[in-house]
Amino acid sequence: MRLFAGTELVGFAAAGRFDGFYTYDFINYGADKFIRLCQQAHAVHLLCAPSVGPGYDGVRAGEAAISTGRRDGVTYDNLWTAALAASPDVVTITSYNEWGEGTQIEAAAPHRGYRGYDGAWGLIGAAAQSA
Repeated sequence: MRLFAGTELVGFAAAGRFDGFYTYDFINYGADKFIRLCQQAHAVHLLCAPSVGPGYDGVRAGEAAISTGRRDGVTYDNLWTAALAASPDVVTITSYNEWGEGTQIEAAAPHRGYRGYDGAWGLIGAAAQSA
């Protein structure tokens, strides 16, 4: 078992004798910080686990009015590219099925109040349900 601190403070994770750290919040601790954070973690012998996500919209979930658009998959792809460039030990995903925040990546069919993935990657209908 490995224990990761959910923080961007690598020194905190080291002082707490965690095995590593992960960022969870890909909006504030995203692509532009992955390399620096992983370098800091590796320098103190911690595992680095940046978190990626497809987008975020907290308004619908009654959370902070912060958002990062999905941009038809571009947000997700850019975060993955940056995470892999940081030489992580693990990559986490925020999140798989938080429909209320718009961070879901599970298969999707349109339903009242929720958008499907029609148009994502040029796919329509059943083919778009897991785009």
